[in-house]
Amino acid sequence: MKSTFDKKQNEATFRVALDNEEWNAEIENAYNRTKNRYKVPGFRPGKAPRRFIEMHYGAGVFFDAAVDMCINRVYREELNKHPELEVFGQPEVSFEKAEEGEAFAFTFTVTLYPEVKLGDYKGIKLPKIEYNVTDEDVDVRIKADLSQAARTVSADRAAVSGDIAVIDYVGTVDGVEFEGGKAENYELKLGSNTFIPGFEDGLIGAVKGEERDVKVKFPEEYHAENLKGKDAVFHVKVNDVMYEEIPELTDEFVKERGRYETVEEYKADVRSGIEKSFAARERNERVDAVMKAVTDNAECEVPEKIVAAEVERLYAEFEHQMSHYGIKPEDYLKYNNSSPAQFREERKEPAARNVKMRQVMKAIIDAEKLEVTEEEIKQKLRDPSVRAELEHAVHHNGGSVEEYAYNDLLTDKFFDFLLANNEFTLEKEDKAGEEKSNEEKPAAKKTTTKKPAAKKAQAEDKSKAE
Repeated sequence: MKSTFDKKQNEATFRVALDNEEWNAEIENAYNRTKNRYKVPGFRPGKAPRRFIEMHYGAGVFFDAAVDMCINRVYREELNKHPELEVFGQPEVSFEKAEEGEAFAFTFTVTLYPEVKLGDYKGIKLPKIEYNVTDEDVDVRIKADLSQAARTVSADRAAVSGDIAVIDYVGTVDGVEFEGGKAENYELKLGSNTFIPGFEDGLIGAVKGEERDVKVKFPEEYHAENLKGKDAVFHVKVNDVMYEEIPELTDEFVKERGRYETVEEYKADVRSGIEKSFAARERNERVDAVMKAVTDNAECEVPEKIVAAEVERLYAEFEHQMSHYGIKPEDYLKYNNSSPAQFREERKEPAARNVKMRQVMKAIIDAEKLEVTEEEIKQKLRDPSVRAELEHAVHHNGGSVEEYAYNDLLTDKFFDFLLANNEFTLEKEDKAGEEKSNEEKPAAKKTTTKKPAAKKAQAEDKSKAE
């Protein structure tokens, strides 16, 4: 068998040719692998000689099977000769005109993941990203906790903004009721802007048992065509007026929550929780920033075929998200004056960037020889919660917990490496200061510094990081 190999940028082409003896061996192999499929009078299934099957079904009966088996085998063998190639997707196969001494010839072309020329990925100075917990942050969280623990009680007074009005209502336009304009015992928080403008204001001052008409005008951009810009009247009966009674922060209150003995202990735990949340946010945003910087510094041309596949992955992800809400993606896009075609077009640039980021990540891992040991994998899987999470991923996506653990550990090591080898020390200049600084520089010597902006840089296909 003769084979040639040609590589150009992000594509590799193999030409393979077999002589008569080699091609006959492929036909014989196809016969041995598929003879059980054919029934020939006088022979038990699988026992008929090749020539009898060919006589009964035609001389080319084994041709298609021989072609498929030959191409699959040769494809694997040829790629094994070139382990340096990182192949994307399936090959494109075409049949060639056999030359002298050849019985069968074909070519297969594969798309290659793009090669990366790394730029600076260490020693980069980036704007500061840090989040420090303040007393105000703690107070806001505590107020939210107290609000969640609030209970509603009837107010023996007229309704004010912030109260909850329990109402029956019927809406009419030109004296005719309209669909969706009627409800009973609806709990409406006044001032929440849940209803169309004017409705909630029209209930301020109402008391329990009162009935009143509230006149409103539907917005011009209202979702229901038949109601856009229309004047409407809602007849409202107020069944109750309630308000939220927020508890006081006392030792008794925190004890009832079952985890604390004193208010100070509770406050300390709230602060600790916020600190952990801020630390995670700070790390994520630093990873975003440094990943954007190292990706911008690298050179990598992503083939259109890979970009198209990434766009489809993004659409499938969007489709999956919509399914959780029982919404068809095309309906959601139509509601937002878009379409699947427009969605795909708008995702081409971020899709290309996703692929580039993953390739940059892999190139840095290879350059720095970052590795994960078997012991590290075992240690990670000793945590029952981690193992359960990874088993859930395996159940939905296949693979093994060891593979997921490996990829998680390698990704964390990679991010740790970037954060340890780059600096977040630059002070962010305000616009006025930046303009003043530029004015002081001679025009001929002006320079511009590309500042990385925060953007999610998670590796969507972590297996490519190996």
